Amino acid sequence: MDETQWERLMNTYSSDVSQLQELNIINQLKHRVTFIKFKSSGHSYSRIYYLNLSEDAIHYLGSKHKSKIEACKIKDIDQVRQGFTTIVWKKCLNKRKITHDKENLAFSILYDNNRHSLDLLADTENIRSQWIQGLEYLIKRYNSHIRTHHEITNQWIWYLFSQADHDKSGHLNRSEARRLLFSLNIELDQRDFDVYFNQANIRRNNYDELRNLDKDEFLIFYKYVSNRPELLKIICQYNGSTLEETTKILSDYNTIREIIHINPLERPRDSSSLSFRKSKSKNSSFSFRRNRSASIISQHSISSSDNNHNRKNYLTIEQLKDFLQKEQHMETLSIEDCSKLIARFEPSSEGQQYEEMGVDGLRLLLLHDEFCIMNPNKSHRVYHDMTRPLTDYFIATSHNTYIRDNQVYGDCTPETYIHALRTGCRAVEMDCYDGENGEPIVYHGNTFTKPITFREIILAIKTEAFSISPYPIFFNIENHCSYEQQGIMARLLKNTFKDHLLSKPLVDDFETLPSPEELKYKVIIRSRRYPKGKIPADPKTDRSNDETEPNPKNYHPEFSNLIIYSQIVSFMNITHTLCTQKCFHSISFKESKMDDLINQVSPEHLDLIRLTKQHIVRVYPGAKRQDSSNIDPTDYWSYGVQMVALNYQANDKAMCLQDAFFSDNGGCGYLLKPSFLLSDNELFDPKEKYYKKAKHLQIHIISGQHLPKEKNCIEDRDIVDPYVEVITYGIQHDSSEHHTPSVRNNGLNPIWDYKINIDIFCPELCLILFQVRDKDRYGSSTFLGRACIPFTGLQLGYRHIKLKAKDGDYINGTIFVHIKIEDL
Repeated sequence: MDETQWERLMNTYSSDVSQLQELNIINQLKHRVTFIKFKSSGHSYSRIYYLNLSEDAIHYLGSKHKSKIEACKIKDIDQVRQGFTTIVWKKCLNKRKITHDKENLAFSILYDNNRHSLDLLADTENIRSQWIQGLEYLIKRYNSHIRTHHEITNQWIWYLFSQADHDKSGHLNRSEARRLLFSLNIELDQRDFDVYFNQANIRRNNYDELRNLDKDEFLIFYKYVSNRPELLKIICQYNGSTLEETTKILSDYNTIREIIHINPLERPRDSSSLSFRKSKSKNSSFSFRRNRSASIISQHSISSSDNNHNRKNYLTIEQLKDFLQKEQHMETLSIEDCSKLIARFEPSSEGQQYEEMGVDGLRLLLLHDEFCIMNPNKSHRVYHDMTRPLTDYFIATSHNTYIRDNQVYGDCTPETYIHALRTGCRAVEMDCYDGENGEPIVYHGNTFTKPITFREIILAIKTEAFSISPYPIFFNIENHCSYEQQGIMARLLKNTFKDHLLSKPLVDDFETLPSPEELKYKVIIRSRRYPKGKIPADPKTDRSNDETEPNPKNYHPEFSNLIIYSQIVSFMNITHTLCTQKCFHSISFKESKMDDLINQVSPEHLDLIRLTKQHIVRVYPGAKRQDSSNIDPTDYWSYGVQMVALNYQANDKAMCLQDAFFSDNGGCGYLLKPSFLLSDNELFDPKEKYYKKAKHLQIHIISGQHLPKEKNCIEDRDIVDPYVEVITYGIQHDSSEHHTPSVRNNGLNPIWDYKINIDIFCPELCLILFQVRDKDRYGSSTFLGRACIPFTGLQLGYRHIKLKAKDGDYINGTIFVHIKIEDL
């Protein structure tokens, strides 16, 4: 763990004073306030809005002020903007449903990947400022929760309590508590439920108290239900507990009555051999000491009369150091570092006083972003060599960026560009045509998509072009404009981006392209500079080329002169391109042509790698994908294709792979290709096993936590039977699929204890997809959550995997695994 990583880990994100200020402002949002909501039709409605008690969603009252309706969840909010910036506001202005003098009262909440907006008008500037500031605090807090994974807070648990308390008595009876378990996605048999309920019931002064749980008792009940025995086993593994002691500790901790299978005479240090399987023990008892912390029952506080005085359910500071160094590979960690970790993560006063870490502290530590499965030194910083030519990099690329939904219908919108750029995209696309009043427009030609002006798009891009990454952004312009409107496009680009727009080469004579480092904060135009010559490239008759205008035309010099380092040229064959074209000439292929090149017999298919070493190549989805589905990008990356264009609006597996691939190198949108795709000295064939750096990967899938129900619908009465799929992507020999058995009726804390062994022959191009599904005995399984990690970004040891929904948003669910990698 380097110094930067340590600083990130120990950062508390805000001072106590600012936290108090944020709390006061957030509480103000819970007071109901009236806004006027505007729609794109121009209609407006007066609605009462407020932040709900659990602080995870904005609600409003319907027109009859009776129904409470959720407007949007905090986790789904992408931005909060003031003024008239969205399409809705602009349409209302055009229809004269609102006037410019009201702009100081207007604001918009953009959510669901910038696809939707809540456009509101406040009564006063003070109210608007209060809501903008409060929402920004909530967004920041949610992002902080993602890093530390504290979403499962006492406040959230008490919110569940209030929802389950149907009669508003302030208590839950057994029937209400059992119904609540369904929303928590777990089903217990009656005996286990009774044990949990009775042990949580600490106030037993009368019969009514014995039959019900109050708010604090429910918190104890919840912690019993969601226990983590697998973490306690790890603690026992490293604190010297014997088999007898471990069995006793686990029986006291867990009503499921697990026992651990460890040889008491030989305590192995390779805890990948630990068994976490459930085993019933008839004689086990359950007796928490309620006057102590659930995290630690310290030796220092247990009297000698207690039979458990030798119980060791915590790690001393030395044992924590031993665990982190040997298991988590933090070799340089000191005792002082461990002391700071205990001070930050151990919740119990006993643990902090005696510098010990128990189950809850270990859970919070291992859930922190720095300890999760993706190496933060690779996801949080740029570490690749950024000084090589552009052809040496994979570039995050979007296809038909202007389309919000499918390729045939719907609105074109600048918000899709903002969403793509905010997720790390560095190459966007615009299909440009002549518009009215001398305004070039962008839309999907020969379809029913509703156009948007070129001006609106580039103004939207300007706000986000370099907010995530400083490295160059490509504008892939499919030019269908007349001579006059090409000139207008050029002038709009110059006036909008000024010095950021690349308008001349960095040097006069060049034989290779400049590097991303040299082109920082530059906008690069990728398009045709001259009419097509003697090589026919009509997409209706020739499968060789895309992004071609139907007929040759005169190109305006102002526009042509902006095409410097990425000039699209026609393609005849690879040999012709390599022999005749310059380094700044770029080729585009639709997927069918690219697949033809890849499917050639060996060794002809390797010519594609020769092409991508010298020229920027772009591949894009075929015209049949009208639903905006995507191509699998991994095949094309294995041949060195720099720009694999994907529909960013699609929530499919291809975009999941794309997000994972470009999460490396600080998420800057540029990845240096592996050396074997750059050097002429290395022989590499994506269709063969590549042994040079082959690895053996062992994934021990231990447990899951807080898995959602189908479509995250907590009202669903069905309890999930989850299992985990592990799918690897990369070169052909690295494609594999494995899955665990399912666990019956438990989405809250299932234990799989299942090991998967995989040989990876080309780790530099390998992606690992973890997908949790609900097994259905009578039909197909159902998606619950997923995460995708590049092989080179894996951290070894015990790691949590934070799951995402299909739309890319994080959910509460996690998988707990152990990762081990050896040379093959």
